Amino acid sequence: MSYADQALSSYERALGRVPDGVRVYLPILPVLALVGVFILYPIAQAIWTSFTDKHLLRPDEAEFVGVENYGEVWTNPQIHEVLWNTFVWVSVGSIAAIVIGFVLGWLLHEKLPYTSVASAIVLVPWVLPRVVGASIWKFMFGGSQGIINELLVQLGVIDDYVVMLGSTELSLWPPIVGMVWRLAPLFALLTLTSLKGIDRQLYEAARMDGATPWEQFRYVTLPMMRYNLVIGFLLMLIYNIRNFSMVWVMTRGGPGVSSSTLPVMIYRAAFVDFQVGFASALSMLLFAVLLVFSYYYIQVYDKIRGEF
Repeated sequence: MSYADQALSSYERALGRVPDGVRVYLPILPVLALVGVFILYPIAQAIWTSFTDKHLLRPDEAEFVGVENYGEVWTNPQIHEVLWNTFVWVSVGSIAAIVIGFVLGWLLHEKLPYTSVASAIVLVPWVLPRVVGASIWKFMFGGSQGIINELLVQLGVIDDYVVMLGSTELSLWPPIVGMVWRLAPLFALLTLTSLKGIDRQLYEAARMDGATPWEQFRYVTLPMMRYNLVIGFLLMLIYNIRNFSMVWVMTRGGPGVSSSTLPVMIYRAAFVDFQVGFASALSMLLFAVLLVFSYYYIQVYDKIRGEF
């Protein structure tokens, strides 16, 4: 018997001693190991750190403080403002990006002149690096030098230049505009591909039955696109709630926390104030929200796979 045959025989004997319930998991053990090292362990470490007063500059002096960090999340007025900013950021930004993206996708689907060129131009905001896009909008919303202020003054909307990025009342809205500008093309592309997938015979049948354009949109287009729209909406929510670069580049979350969202606050707590324990507690809050959105995304996706 050759060495290879002996090795194979030894392997088969060893494998035969492994219970069937365990044997089926052997092929995926490398994947499970990677998941454990790169996903589960960091999550467990973050959960433990959230119950300590760990300081970035003094990590060895961390002490267990129980739910004190979570208590501060619950009682700190600044955190309440940040949570409200996050809600406005996610809801307004997602809805605006979806509406504008849907309209753009619909226009690109129509047989208009230069639609191929327009399709390429529309995708520019999405393919630009995030920091570059945020820097462009920061310059455009600048005080007396920004084109937005100049345009509003020329149109008579405002009488004088407004430092929007330095205003506690307005500082959140310029990043929202920048985010909508970046994400609307993504939803436009999703809308365009969804419209191309609808059988034209459905519209012809609807027209033969006397359906108006609005009725065709309501009873043909929307039902055929409903799952894509829901998935796009959930993806927008997931992307927006964890978006960091647009706010950080444009306002750094200021003045104060007037434009801070949850990811920005986590970064500031960990790497500006060096409060790693408190930052971990905020991260767990963000993780829980993302987990909920991800759950519904998977549910919708599985339902689509079941139907098609």
